[in-house]
Amino acid sequence: MTKSPHWLTLSLILLVSACGNGDGSTSTESTVTATYEADGVVVRILENSRLIQIRHGDIDGFMPAMTMPFQFRADSIRAAIAVDDSIHFAIATDGIDSWITSVRVYE
Repeated sequence: MTKSPHWLTLSLILLVSACGNGDGSTSTESTVTATYEADGVVVRILENSRLIQIRHGDIDGFMPAMTMPFQFRADSIRAAIAVDDSIHFAIATDGIDSWITSVRVYE
């Protein structure tokens, strides 16, 4: 006699439901858990990627001053900057990944 796999199907349905947005849809978009603002200088724009290397000061509550690459998602961010620009930027994080959400070049 073979046992019915109904418990497996039910478990999968519950798992998919738990991963939804509360509106019945599922998404791979990250949920922002915190945002931070900082000042820095664009050191390098990594071609064929969505990374900008920035030398920045302390980002209160997030990280100390350093030079590192940051991910961006919006094409408008890349279009707004050039190497050696002094910038003010905002970073969002979901607790795992972080990315630049806005940038303003100082004149």
